[in-house]
Amino acid sequence: MTNPSYENSCRILLESLNLVLFTLDEQGKITCVSSGCTENLGFFPGEMIDMPISAFVMAEDRGSVCEMCGQTTQGKTSPSTFRVVGKNGSLHQASVISRSVYEGPKKVGMFGIIGEASTGKQAENIIRQANSSIHLLNRTLRHDINNQLTVLNGYLSLMEQNESEIKSPEVLKILLNATDQISNLVTFTKEYQDIGTHLPMWINLFESFDSARSTFDAPGVQITTEPGCQELELFTDPLLTKVFQHLIDYSLTYGKTVSKISLHWRLENGEATIMYKDNGCGIPETVRPTIFQYGKGKKTGDGLFLVHEILAISGFNITETGTVGNGMRFEITVPAGSFRVVKNKH
Repeated sequence: MTNPSYENSCRILLESLNLVLFTLDEQGKITCVSSGCTENLGFFPGEMIDMPISAFVMAEDRGSVCEMCGQTTQGKTSPSTFRVVGKNGSLHQASVISRSVYEGPKKVGMFGIIGEASTGKQAENIIRQANSSIHLLNRTLRHDINNQLTVLNGYLSLMEQNESEIKSPEVLKILLNATDQISNLVTFTKEYQDIGTHLPMWINLFESFDSARSTFDAPGVQITTEPGCQELELFTDPLLTKVFQHLIDYSLTYGKTVSKISLHWRLENGEATIMYKDNGCGIPETVRPTIFQYGKGKKTGDGLFLVHEILAISGFNITETGTVGNGMRFEITVPAGSFRVVKNKH
């Protein structure tokens, strides 16, 4: 007979690994669920008991649940993947390992373990996307640097051949501009080279933004984060802090009248939308379409292009939705499976 203390130790171990243990009756109703459901999904165990497990699954994925509950091979462990809906509406990509329970020849229920879908595959995709982006950008950077070197070599050659026909102040300005462009490109590569060099990980939104704002000394500018940001974690590149550094820098540089910067998030259609906004002068309509493009940034480093690239490799999307005169508003959309809500983080 199994030792109860051993069973309890196993339960504690599994829950510490951020897993949810459950048992079902023959109708697919939950008869027991571990306390891990509270941290993972927001439900207390009592709220899930006697409910069909399909009630907590996205409608489109309930077919997978029916297949899981319909398994009849005694002693066979069955893996499944479906999206579980948390109490606050957030979606969780779940990996489920289950096994049917029999009393003699009769199936009387099922037990299983639910965990977040393997982040290993997500990590592979993020790294693959990062490598692809870096490869494409390196080609572009080499092309841009070669263009500036061509300018330098051309004018130096002209000066060497016939110096008297060259207006020194004009040529000097052209040469200095070319060297300045090359310096800017090299500086940009220093920032870009770190993308994808570290494995993606779960990062707390509040802590990332707080780390970013601590690098600025901006007297007269109030930078705040709504408390709810403490509960949101994102699976992304560790350079997320640099995203917020560039956004804050952009506000302070071009917002002109900025005195407030804030961050909050909302859940919408199964996705998390992070909203960064300031109360400055906003972005002109003529500029907005190109602010995330490479080579369009006014400052060294093409900060907003870098922001877009860091977010894109994790499958996040960023748009600017502010209005002129009412400040900048950047919205970052995070798909289901790439975020989770952790209650009582602090």
